Amino acid sequence: MASRGISRGSRNCRSDIRKAGLYCLMLRAQPLARPIRILQLVQGLEIGGLEQMVITLVERLDPVRFKPAVCCFDVLGALVVQLTAKDIPVDFLPRKPGLDLSYPLRLARFLRRKKIDILHLHNPTALFYGTLAGRIARTPAIIYTEHGRDFSSSWKVKLANRWLSALVNEVVAVAERGKTYLTSEEGFDSSRIKLIYNGIDADKFNSWVCHDKRREMLATLGLKPDDPIVGVVARLDPIKNHASLLKAMVTVSQRVPGAMLLVIGDGPLRLELEQQAQELRLGETVKFLGARSDVPELLSILDVFVLPSYNEGLSLTLIEACAVGKPIVATDVGGNSEVVEHGINGLLVPSDNPHALAKAITHILADKEATRRMGQIARERFEKYFTADAMVASYELLYDGCFSRGK
Repeated sequence: MASRGISRGSRNCRSDIRKAGLYCLMLRAQPLARPIRILQLVQGLEIGGLEQMVITLVERLDPVRFKPAVCCFDVLGALVVQLTAKDIPVDFLPRKPGLDLSYPLRLARFLRRKKIDILHLHNPTALFYGTLAGRIARTPAIIYTEHGRDFSSSWKVKLANRWLSALVNEVVAVAERGKTYLTSEEGFDSSRIKLIYNGIDADKFNSWVCHDKRREMLATLGLKPDDPIVGVVARLDPIKNHASLLKAMVTVSQRVPGAMLLVIGDGPLRLELEQQAQELRLGETVKFLGARSDVPELLSILDVFVLPSYNEGLSLTLIEACAVGKPIVATDVGGNSEVVEHGINGLLVPSDNPHALAKAITHILADKEATRRMGQIARERFEKYFTADAMVASYELLYDGCFSRGK
């Protein structure tokens, strides 16, 4: 596999993964007096990449050494059922709209009552409330993970975040771009930021790599076996910029006869995007499939996966496309370049450029050998960097270190 696009930080991450695996094996041989109580603080558990990462993490932690729980502060969300079905506690401790200065005190009481050993915060709002609450409650350790964001903080928020970063025990970025942002824009100490890539469950995608059920799935969608299939999996939200992809598909459909676009996901822009597709006279070229539970199966029938976002942290849908062995066309934003090596397992294009997007999609669809080769390398890249096992092992190592130092 080619590795030209791997940064030194990524190589260090790979080394940390190996160390984590060995360290965790050693720790499993040393029984604890009780499991380490870890609380994940998140806005909610609606369908999204951050939320799915949290669920994967808490579901796969070693139950002998860790006792995970989740607390939501804005909404519970549809994904809660995945955790409650596995007897993982999920609490809803709502905050008031806007700046709720009483919330850190209420959250601190909750932390003391639950006797939390490690408080794991996800993204800026959790950093603000969770760090204050954790220090009030004297929680032994606080960890902050930056997943990426689609906004720039005001100077007041940047100043507050820099101060808060000094009060947490560990800072994690899910991509090198995120680490760079925290250092250059928020003033975090770069030496304190660890890189841990998001990971997904390989078992959910392995069968769709090994067993081709393309014809059966195509038939259920009313597609022909020789139709070139383009697909996107993303919430129908402005930040994902589906509008750019729809514009690109006008050109793609002209240059590649029979080309189809599957739009997988739902969200507030669905009616607007469906209307745009009609105005562009795409007709049956685009199929809006809504939110689906069979994403691995749908990914398996694609010829190319596209992510046209304005911004990303470390996209789980890109990783899923790699897991199923699909070539990718993505905008060169956020952590996308850490999943997609340009010309190796896909193509990167400028953000909000339908012409460049159409050109890249057409290029991949026109070269079957390149498509096969890119897909194979994508799968190898997934196995090397982005499995759930690798992610969980790294966080377990981090948790163990924080707990040992906090005792």
